[in-house]
Order: sequence, then structure tokens, then C-alpha cells
Amino acid sequence: MKTLADILSRDADNAVITAGSCLRDALKEIDAKKLGAACITADEKLIGIITDGDIRRLLLITQDSLPELFMKSVDTFMNRDPVRINQKESLESCLGLLKKHRFWVLPVADDEDRLVGMIQLHNLLAALEGSS
Repeated sequence: MKTLADILSRDADNAVITAGSCLRDALKEIDAKKLGAACITADEKLIGIITDGDIRRLLLITQDSLPELFMKSVDTFMNRDPVRINQKESLESCLGLLKKHRFWVLPVADDEDRLVGMIQLHNLLAALEGSS
């Protein structure tokens, strides 16, 4: 049985920013990596996530101008307790978690909660098809 560690790569395909980055940097990373979300790390540990949906909802309620908003720290807006999955979990377990929460992307961490990568639904489905 394949695990997430078997299919993930620790490369530039992951949308990751460090704690304290501004919202504009998060948007640039989300756009560049086309994942719909960016993980926020501190000392390589996953401490949060911000998604396209989070940013859309923020834009609807903010009273700040866009330049002001874009320069604010992402720490203010991130989800500080993101759903994540351990890299040792099976591909099937990951699919179940994505379906349960209706997510398209999910952070993958190791036993010390260090970010290993991000798994997208379509990449997971391709891996599952390849392992049949």
C-alpha cells in the first residue's frame, strides 16, 4: 500500500510562505503554484494555511483599502489549526479526508508536524489510478 511519502516531492511545487509574510506574498504564492492555498510555516513546522476562499471572504468583510490589506501579515488571517495528514497515511486515507472536508488540497506533515508538502486531489487520484 502506497503512502503519501511515496508520492510527494519536497520541491518548488508547494505553495509555502513563512510566518509574518504579507497577504500580497501569500496571493503571489497561491497564484504561482496554482494550488488554491498556501501553507504558512515557522521553523519548517506547519502553523497555518490560507486559501482562496479565505481571501475572498476577507475581501467581502474588510474595511481596509486593498493596498493596506495586502501589506498586513498573513498571520492575522490564516487558519491556525489547518486540517492536515501525516505522510505515513495511505492514499486511500487521504482521499477520505479530502472527501470528508470537501477540500481540493491538503497539507502533509511528518511526525514532528514539519510540512512535507501539499497534496492536490487530482494528483492523488492520478496516483491511485497508477497503483491499481
